Amino acid sequence: MAEKQISEQQKQILFVDDEEILALLGADLLTDSGYSVTCAFDGNAALQLFQQQPGSFDLIVTDESMPGMSGIELAQKIFSLSPVTPVILCSGHLLTMQEEGIDKTNISAVLAKTSVCSDLPGLIEKILLSL
Repeated sequence: MAEKQISEQQKQILFVDDEEILALLGADLLTDSGYSVTCAFDGNAALQLFQQQPGSFDLIVTDESMPGMSGIELAQKIFSLSPVTPVILCSGHLLTMQEEGIDKTNISAVLAKTSVCSDLPGLIEKILLSL
């Protein structure tokens, strides 16, 4: 029932990954789960989208390792603009919630990229229901 409730509200997700194919696959996965998804292919583009549309995104999913601006740096900038917008950090490396700089963000979860397909939709649902 909760999943249906979230889907009917058409939550807006910003999906950020410098690997375009991964961002588009993530967007397809989340669109199939009932979310409206906007992709950005680097941290600067994501920040610009967020600044142009303040309050438009219910949640951010970002890769950690990107050229120019890391996922943690993006989350810090998002936090300074909107401390209530949750962020999920995805990484191909083993990261934890104790990574340097995470305390100055609204990162709600760290997810291994290998778990994105299986765990991301449920994790988003859990985070959005807790808001």
